[in-house]
Amino acid sequence: MRTAIQGGWVIAWQKEQHFLLDGGIVIYNGSTIEFVGFPGDPECPRPDRIINASGKLISPGFVNFHCIANFDLQILNIDHPRSAGYNRPSWVIEPNAKTIMSDDDFRISADFSVTSLLKCGNTSFGAVTTGLTKFWDDADAEPYALAEASERLGARAWLSHLYQEACDYMDEDGVPQRIWDSSRAQTGLDKALSFIKYANESGSERLNGFLFPYQTARCSDELLKETMRQSELLGNIHVRSHFSQRLEEFKQHKVKTDESMVEWLQGIGFLGRQVSLVHAKYIAGHSATGDEPRNDLQILAETETTVCHTPIVYARSGDFLESFSRYARSGVNMALGCDTFPPDLLEEIRAGSLINKIIERDRMAGMVKEFFYAATIGGAKALGRDDIGKLEAGCKADISVFNIAAFDAGPIDDPMRTLLHFANGQHCETVIVDGNVVVENGLVNGVDEEALRQDAQRVWTKYKAGIVSWDYAKRRSDEIWPPLFPIKKSAFKN
Repeated sequence: MRTAIQGGWVIAWQKEQHFLLDGGIVIYNGSTIEFVGFPGDPECPRPDRIINASGKLISPGFVNFHCIANFDLQILNIDHPRSAGYNRPSWVIEPNAKTIMSDDDFRISADFSVTSLLKCGNTSFGAVTTGLTKFWDDADAEPYALAEASERLGARAWLSHLYQEACDYMDEDGVPQRIWDSSRAQTGLDKALSFIKYANESGSERLNGFLFPYQTARCSDELLKETMRQSELLGNIHVRSHFSQRLEEFKQHKVKTDESMVEWLQGIGFLGRQVSLVHAKYIAGHSATGDEPRNDLQILAETETTVCHTPIVYARSGDFLESFSRYARSGVNMALGCDTFPPDLLEEIRAGSLINKIIERDRMAGMVKEFFYAATIGGAKALGRDDIGKLEAGCKADISVFNIAAFDAGPIDDPMRTLLHFANGQHCETVIVDGNVVVENGLVNGVDEEALRQDAQRVWTKYKAGIVSWDYAKRRSDEIWPPLFPIKKSAFKN
């Protein structure tokens, strides 16, 4: 069936750039966009069905490149020391140690995460799940639960079974420790390859696997090299890793060698078009390192390695990239992700832009349009796709429609400024993935949101209690994470 979306503004793609069509139309047939232009154009096909988008902005679906796809424990540490709650005891690294969450809990977490992503206009996402409660790799059920939820709810997903060679824990005195085990890393990699095979054989074009050595600092050179070898055997399948996300990581590397962290990755062959480095904050020249600038950005640009920026999760801990614009100006492909809750890329775009301006002390730096490109084209390029992240004939019908005429978005002057400066994910009304309408009137089709919310609350309570039970000092939850304001409960009988 040929469907038209018309009556509003269309963010079209032509000559390698986004531009706006006032009163434009998007027509798709099946999973593919057939036409982007104006209704009166003689080339415009006649639709079988029309979606009225009057007062709305028709956008390419967002590519949320690196997003938390389970219940986000990081929110517990907002306005608290990072060390609070990071208390995995030594016994969790023993063989057959049980995870806090059951298989059914993982299914609820997956449903909640994918539903939240779609409601904010994310048609494609690359999943990351918290490493805090994991050992060397994912619980077996977790990536498969995300795959099932993504398929059932209609998202386009890049999923993985994460693995690493080192596992961190707290000893009985609350001192962080780290243990290395190459055999556990190999087991995790084998499971990752099995998951990729599952995704490839699923018959779904929307389900994609990738290789995820979780953090470069917790992987040996040999494991990273083997990851790249497996990627090449799989046709240069996508690879990503957390990289240089904390200053301590940079300092520990500097003790071992004079080469920069980027030079190290280049030396072992862990850079390239299929590689994405998440964070990559503390490179040579960052003001906190005391190092003079080197050619790190040039290396990343020349190797076509992507850097994924996640500004809000940094800002919550008083941290930042120096800066998104500097990386982009150097020719580095930039993607954007929500490495925390909520999975709202409009909020990330806005926060990232403001932080960038402050860092560079330049009102013209870090413009929101740069971040919009990262949330669409940059993420698509990193995934090796030229058919998502833009509205152009021949591309996938992945479309998000935002109600920018809502009262709380204010009077409309430039529709893009309204979207990127004043709107948020709650203004997303319609989402189409692969030609299928998956969100209507702001609700995900097939989801009882109230029932899911109640299930999510129950699992979250269990999840948090599990973390508290690990505390080396045997503290209560409200001692580890005091509420922002004291909470009093009634002493009176109803």
